[in-house]
Amino acid sequence: MKNNRKKILLITFFSVLLAIVAAGVVGFKMYTMPHRNVEIAKAVKVSALDLVSAYENNEVEANTKYLDKILEVKGEVASVSKNQKGEQVVTLKGTDLSGLICTLETSSPADVKPNMPVSVRGICTGFLTDVVLVRSLVQADD
Repeated sequence: MKNNRKKILLITFFSVLLAIVAAGVVGFKMYTMPHRNVEIAKAVKVSALDLVSAYENNEVEANTKYLDKILEVKGEVASVSKNQKGEQVVTLKGTDLSGLICTLETSSPADVKPNMPVSVRGICTGFLTDVVLVRSLVQADD
């Protein structure tokens, strides 16, 4: 009886130890995983108005199509500002109710001004009262 109990405790101990080591390896791999390169990765192309309208009409469907994907959005600049962290934020015009907020990965080009057409590449993080893109890059539209 004592021999069986020792075997069970030993198997349990090594199983728990193996699970901890496996979780540590997976955690380390995820922590050190490189970020997606927004500038060169393949992007889903959409206009700012279409993107905002898709989220206003059906957020669940828009999430399946755009959430956590790299988007290349063409639109017109509504404003250029800074957020609480001091990061540059470019807001693109959308509908009357919502717009597209793009937090830039680097400083905004000096020539980006309101009412100017631009292309923005970034990762879509969803819809609050506006659609949000993070790690964005702005290029002036020709």
